[in-house]
Amino acid sequence: MRRNRAVTQVNVSICFYLPKPTADVAQAISLSLQRFVDAIGIHALNYYFGEDGEPRELDDAAWATIRTKLHHPVAPSVILFTDAPYPEKIEFEYRGKDIHAAIHRRDPGPVCAVRFIVPLSWMNTHGPDGVRKLALALAAPLPFSSGHAGLAVTGFLGVGSVTSEVVPQLVQHPGVDLMELDLVSCEIGTRLRVPHWMTFIGEPSLSAMGGVDFLRSQLHAPGTTVEALDASRAVVTLGPEPLAGGPDQPLPAYRELARVLEPWAFHATWNPADFPKEDFLPWDRRFLD
Repeated sequence: MRRNRAVTQVNVSICFYLPKPTADVAQAISLSLQRFVDAIGIHALNYYFGEDGEPRELDDAAWATIRTKLHHPVAPSVILFTDAPYPEKIEFEYRGKDIHAAIHRRDPGPVCAVRFIVPLSWMNTHGPDGVRKLALALAAPLPFSSGHAGLAVTGFLGVGSVTSEVVPQLVQHPGVDLMELDLVSCEIGTRLRVPHWMTFIGEPSLSAMGGVDFLRSQLHAPGTTVEALDASRAVVTLGPEPLAGGPDQPLPAYRELARVLEPWAFHATWNPADFPKEDFLPWDRRFLD
């Protein structure tokens, strides 16, 4: 809270990582965004951040600008959101890159990254199955190498000490994620951020591990499902709904998936702003150690 106003929320976050230049994925991103808008309603996203970082109304003219910006060949950054207060925020965030450009030569694994956020109230209305169907619909057009969907904290995490205030709750609820999309998109490459309620696995990891047959042979926790989306993409879902976890809610399926996918897992070298490094490293490996 800041001056009695919430500045973060626990929500459902759906993310995908695309190891291709933004010019190659812009059309797919536009299609996925349209599917998001179709699901949440045309007026749900009504603001965006302008070039000056200030929020502006997302009218018809602005939508035309946004759709053009998504096709910028170098580094489109697009953030759309609803003007509803936390915890009812709906958001779309795209971090596009020309991943082969010289500016990214020092980045260990630059990718284009996209995130869709719906509040818990949306899941309560449509049910966890509605969220799962939404995630699958958003994934369908995207040439992702990996992705995930589940509970996450988002909001003004880089402001003041907000993140450090959230950390104790994260430690108590290991099923809730936190990340800065722009940082992760500079180094994840084709590796996997695991585990989450839904873990999307593309190439080259899926082939390297032996495909869906390998996953089905290794994952035995009740409620875990492995689904082939096509020849090069699959999704692992851990039970009927995302869980926060905690002392009275162990997450054995999450721990099992983390162990199985560890050879292909991504572990950030940069901790999010104001996330103490001594706390971030154990939290990042919370399902392994």
